[in-house]
Amino acid sequence: MPLNFLRASAEGRSAAELSTLIGLRVAADWLDETDLAALRLGDLLAEPGYAPWSVRAVALRDSGEMIGHTGFHTQPAPDYLAPYAQDAVEVGYTIYPGHRRRGHGREVLTAMIRWAHVDQGVVRFVASVSPDNRASCALLASAGFLRIASFIDDIDGLEYVMMLDGEPLARLLAGTGRPPPF
Repeated sequence: MPLNFLRASAEGRSAAELSTLIGLRVAADWLDETDLAALRLGDLLAEPGYAPWSVRAVALRDSGEMIGHTGFHTQPAPDYLAPYAQDAVEVGYTIYPGHRRRGHGREVLTAMIRWAHVDQGVVRFVASVSPDNRASCALLASAGFLRIASFIDDIDGLEYVMMLDGEPLARLLAGTGRPPPF
C-alpha cells in the first residue's frame, strides 16, 4: 500500500477516494482500520526501507475487490523477537469476514512466506495470535507453525507466539505450486 493510500486511509477518506488511489475496489472493512493505516504510515515515514515488508492489500485477481491485507510487522530480526528467534520476521494477515473459509488466508500466508524466504533469505517466521481466534490458530498449525510461547498484549490480551522454520517451512513451500498473488 503506497504512502498516499495509507495517509488517506488514516485520515478516514471514503472507499471511493481510496479505490482511486490503489486501483482496487476498497472493502468497507478497511475503512475501520485507520489505526493500522496510521501505524504503517508512521513506520514507512520513519524507515523507508520497511516498504517491501509493510502492509499489502489482498485482492481477488478477477474482480479487483480488496478482501483483506497482509504484511510483516517489521523488517527481519527486530529486537522484540530476540527472545524467540533473533533472525525471524513476524507475519500478519487479515481476510475480511465475507471471504473467509475459502483458502485465501492460506494462499496469502504461504505467498508472503515464500517471498520473504526465497527473495529475502528469511529462514524463520513468527506469528502471534489470540487463542480465541481458532481459525487462525488452525491455519497456522496446518501450515507448520508451532506454539513456542505466549504473552499478554496490552491491547489484545493473551497471544500465542507461533514459529515456523526448518523442515515445516520446507514442507509448506514445497506444497505450493502457485505464484504469489501480487
